[in-house]
Amino acid sequence: MRLLSRTTAPGVALGFALAATIVGTGLPARVIVTADREASQERSTMESYDDLLVRVEERAPGFGGMFIGQDGRLAVYLFDPSQLAAARSAIEAVFGAQRVPAAGLRALQGRYTVSQLKRWTERAAGMLEMSGVTMVDLDEAKNRVAIGLEDDSRTPTVEQALVSLGIPREAVVIEVTGQIRPLDHPQPKSHSDQVRPRSASPPPR
Repeated sequence: MRLLSRTTAPGVALGFALAATIVGTGLPARVIVTADREASQERSTMESYDDLLVRVEERAPGFGGMFIGQDGRLAVYLFDPSQLAAARSAIEAVFGAQRVPAAGLRALQGRYTVSQLKRWTERAAGMLEMSGVTMVDLDEAKNRVAIGLEDDSRTPTVEQALVSLGIPREAVVIEVTGQIRPLDHPQPKSHSDQVRPRSASPPPR
């Protein structure tokens, strides 16, 4: 999952860690991972977490992402859930055997591969220039691209932009996140600030 936010210019955000969090949600910034997993490599390379997910897909075609479920197992999206054993081998080859929890794995029916989602996420990064768009994220826990908005009034504009960019609407989850502020520049509330209770986000569309 690569979290791109308005706290960093889109041209800089791709491939770099972002020091931002979504107000009220605590979503973490993307961490750049140093990877040199394969013995055949003679030098280490800097890869994002999304790049590593694509490497898993290269070893296990149809891989669409993974996340730790509430049952403690590693949930893995696959076009063909019967290929879970092959996916496990690919995950261990790229991330190491410690990436698989003791509780084991379970397969989920995936609709998109991580390479598709990564390509659409990078294509959608330009939306961060649009007013009210707070983030663009490859959300492997949902097997979708996630786009954050300050409020839902921008949804029609974002949906039009998706059409222009050739990104399938069904591959995108639009979420209301509120504003995003840099972690290292907190903004103190003034007496004039009006603080309203945050309502629950609408279900993914």
